Amino acid sequence: MDFGKDVDEQPQASEWDQAFAANLIGKHIIAGFIYLGSDGVTVEKRVQVHGIIRDASPENGFTLELKGERAGETMTLPANTGAFFKADPGRYRLKDTNERVQNPDYTSLWTIIHRVLH
Repeated sequence: MDFGKDVDEQPQASEWDQAFAANLIGKHIIAGFIYLGSDGVTVEKRVQVHGIIRDASPENGFTLELKGERAGETMTLPANTGAFFKADPGRYRLKDTNERVQNPDYTSLWTIIHRVLH
């Protein structure tokens, strides 16, 4: 997902880092989601949001208070501190809404695979 900046790193699975998670509270985040079909390859949709992390715990993940066009909504991100990357200063554009986000603190990218249970 393109946040308007070059991203050389991809999120890696990691253990919960409590100190880093606590540091993320109050930070402005851009989160991107790529939804894949059950084949794990076909992109069904892409979504980008931004907001402030209000809570973090290894049991419940990260509570993100959305801003911009989705202001008033909240979203829960998984409890994976390895999925957050320090954002370079600058102006970022969210492609699906064309919103501009100035100097977010972190970016995060999530891939979600639709699995059919039998």
